[in-house]
Amino acid sequence: MKNRVALMLALLGIALSGCVTETTGTGPKPADRDKQLQTLVELGIGYIRNGEYARAKENLNKALEMDPKSAIAHNTLALVFQLEREWDEAERHFKLALRYDPSFTRARNNYGAFLFARGRYSKAIEQLKMAAEDQFYTGRSTVFENLGVSYLRTGDVQSAEDAFQHSVALNPEQPRALLELADIRYDQNRFPESRDFYRRYQTVAQHNARSLWLCIRLARIFTEPDEEASCTLALKNIYPASEEYKKFQASARQ
Repeated sequence: MKNRVALMLALLGIALSGCVTETTGTGPKPADRDKQLQTLVELGIGYIRNGEYARAKENLNKALEMDPKSAIAHNTLALVFQLEREWDEAERHFKLALRYDPSFTRARNNYGAFLFARGRYSKAIEQLKMAAEDQFYTGRSTVFENLGVSYLRTGDVQSAEDAFQHSVALNPEQPRALLELADIRYDQNRFPESRDFYRRYQTVAQHNARSLWLCIRLARIFTEPDEEASCTLALKNIYPASEEYKKFQASARQ
């Protein structure tokens, strides 16, 4: 939730939509203004993708000059400031986005992810729970995944498990939720269920240190020496400095 890749994916998913109303007469046309506003925001997103944050902010500020209450411009600007580690400005613009459009679920999810990254887990849960209430939000499975991770950080494993279950019910290929459920089931000694979730995770995501360490432990439980050896080799070669490899080394000495 707190890496730069996740932020870029959030930007890639921004939906620029709204009702456009044509008018007649000599006054300004809302449709033209809305089109210009959308173009400026899209330019800002393009510059962010290229790492040109100053030019992104320039275009987004122009959008806000046209419409100081543009929630999507505030949300996008918040993401720029988050990438620049300007935490106060990022939070200010997230709050403005939600003030001007409380139903803007993507901004609420992004704000929840921001709060999580800042270690403010209870506040993150508040925002993510509200975001999860939007039953028509296309990214709802990700919201529940984020909510589950936030609950884990507060030690509320039951609520985390419920959130992850909801996430995979909405999207059976939600990778982080599948891996978290596999880990939770392992800790509960429900090994067949843990293996099922792990195998589902394998089909939708690449291995990381956590999944390899889980692979090793499950292979030991189900007496699969080839699987254990394969995952051990990968963990040693790819993630030798990881906490998971340290745990493996400690388990090998026992």
